[in-house]
Amino acid sequence: MNRIFTVLIVLFLAFTATAAQALKPEKTQSGAQQVSLQNGFYLILEEQADPAKFAKTADDEVIVAYSLDHLGITDQPTRYFRVKSLPNVGFSADATTEVGDKTEGKTTLNVVLGAGNAKDFQLFTAANIDRAVAIVIAGKVVTAHKIRTEIVGGRIQITRCGDDACEQLHLWLKDNVAR
Repeated sequence: MNRIFTVLIVLFLAFTATAAQALKPEKTQSGAQQVSLQNGFYLILEEQADPAKFAKTADDEVIVAYSLDHLGITDQPTRYFRVKSLPNVGFSADATTEVGDKTEGKTTLNVVLGAGNAKDFQLFTAANIDRAVAIVIAGKVVTAHKIRTEIVGGRIQITRCGDDACEQLHLWLKDNVAR
């Protein structure tokens, strides 16, 4: 249970803000290579403030941009990540989301990865503790966080959503991931 809460806190920041604004798939990300990423979790192989600072990428790697513009935060610099061109773990069609209880005015969101992804996600998180991961939804990097612990069972709980962010995120994930 403690492992789940540790990971949930990490993922909370990523998902709550994206609920405030629906994202559309992008073919390009400013300052990065033209890519259309699949939904999923991508291990960050390298991070730079300037995309020109990356050494040559391998054929199966891309440079992607991560900004907070989709959250309405425009005063933070864009970060650039070198990632594989396919997710380390994807979201399967049987992934589900549900809005949880409201505590102290904050809502929770429960995300359950599909059965096909739960074991892969457990192996991925166990092998990459203390490394960074980018989460991509609808072709856009929506968040990046450090993996703090192995996540068993594919259950992720996003906590402390304010301003109906969890409800909005639930609908957005349902429309873009769980099809």
